[in-house]
Amino acid sequence: MEIPGFSGHPGADSLKGPGQGVFPQTNLLNERNLSKSALRALDLLEFFAMRRLPARAAEVARALSISHSSADQLLKSLASRAYLIFDSNQKLYWPSPRLLGFAATLEQSYFGGSSLQLLIQYLVDRTGCSVAISTPVGRLMQLTHFLAPPGKSHSHPPGEKYSLFASAAGAAILATWPIATVRKLIAASSDELCSLAEKPQVILASLEEVRENGHAFGGLSPDADICSIAVALPQSPPNVDLTLSLRGSSDNLQSRRWYYAAVIREAVATYLGGGS
Repeated sequence: MEIPGFSGHPGADSLKGPGQGVFPQTNLLNERNLSKSALRALDLLEFFAMRRLPARAAEVARALSISHSSADQLLKSLASRAYLIFDSNQKLYWPSPRLLGFAATLEQSYFGGSSLQLLIQYLVDRTGCSVAISTPVGRLMQLTHFLAPPGKSHSHPPGEKYSLFASAAGAAILATWPIATVRKLIAASSDELCSLAEKPQVILASLEEVRENGHAFGGLSPDADICSIAVALPQSPPNVDLTLSLRGSSDNLQSRRWYYAAVIREAVATYLGGGS
């Protein structure tokens, strides 16, 4: 693994190991204990949000990669509680007004309206790179949203977790936290940081560099083909820490790093009304 900005510091190699910074999705809860029905219901709502059109059961089944009978049961269950509206003539489903309060709360919580979505789409269109939104969960970062340019895909789905100390997104967040908090986190992460945990000044110096640059840069390993330029977003009303990462080929991001960093800062100020 590589701590973004730590390359060249003594002890950086001590972070290399299995997983290269990516942790399995089972870190917070064993996969066998997850409620598949709950996850499918939320996946369905995300499907409608992206589709922006009503859908039939067959279309839902294809989109969620489930059987037609499972899709039919899911849709009928949500319609029975008025979370979905069912057009019996055209056999179409669509979210109902019951979800308006939920949607309004989310909009108000994350910068108001569709500002965050517009920011993500703008950066994808402007740079041709993918954009990821992540949040810290304990000693991990969790991917919450991802948008790739047309024709490109992403092999790591929302929900995936990776190390705070082995990602640009993690470095961007750590650089915003009080030094005392970071020191405690370093001490608690000796199992991951190994000998580097005994040299907190190395990590703190790198985070100071992140603050001076206004962004973090790096991949999940020193020789990664994909890397990121990451910034911490202004805090929204719920005080949730979020990072925005521009992801692309290491060659492209390395050569245009400072240009892309300036584009991100300008876009964040324009769409969210604050600096990074």
